[in-house]
Amino acid sequence: MSSAGKPMPDVTDPLVAPFWAATRESRLVLPRCIACHYLWWPPEPICPECQTPAPSWQEVAPTGSLWSFAIYHRALDPAFADDIPYAVGLVQLDAGPKMYGIMRGPLADLQIGQRVRAEFERVDDAVTFVRWRCVASVTNSEGGGSG
Repeated sequence: MSSAGKPMPDVTDPLVAPFWAATRESRLVLPRCIACHYLWWPPEPICPECQTPAPSWQEVAPTGSLWSFAIYHRALDPAFADDIPYAVGLVQLDAGPKMYGIMRGPLADLQIGQRVRAEFERVDDAVTFVRWRCVASVTNSEGGGSG
């Protein structure tokens, strides 16, 4: 099923259902190995480190740094034509793993290494997407004051 013709995730797939349930509550969760405690993304049925099946899910901070990004000026799928231009970022989560996601906010402001925070965009009762927005740094690296 899709919203405005866009592809939608299967929120009932047991591999990712806990992730989608958490996003509906504006929470970010990742699979964690019950044996070696490795945290990873994207979900897989077994731990990529020690091959233990059936991971648990751990809530993580919805924050990280922009590791890389690409700005799309052409829709590779007609369903996204109205969104052009848009950016997809690769976010290094503070929890460790990297996660892709659509970036929100001014595209001209995107910079590698910039702090980001997740935003939870509700599509309908079943689907809430994780989007990312750059946030101002808490500290000024150049030592400037508040003029």
